Amino acid sequence: MFDGEFLSQRFQRIGEEHTDLVRIACAMAEIDDREERLFRRLMIAEASNRIAELWQEVAAHLADGRGGVGANA
Repeated sequence: MFDGEFLSQRFQRIGEEHTDLVRIACAMAEIDDREERLFRRLMIAEASNRIAELWQEVAAHLADGRGGVGANA
C-alpha cells in the first residue's frame, strides 16, 4: 500500500526545489561576474541532485509499495 503523506511530502519538496532551481537559473541571465555565475551553476547542480534524490525516494516507494526509502528508519 502506498503512503499518501510520504508521496505528498516528496512531491511538495520536488516542487519547492524545482522553483528554487528555476529562480537561480533566471537570475543567472542578469549576472556578468564569472565567479558568481560559477557559484550559481554549483547551486543549480546541487538543486538538481536534491531533486534526483527525491525522485529516487518516490520511485523506491512506488516499487515496494510500502513506506518508501526512509520507512525502516
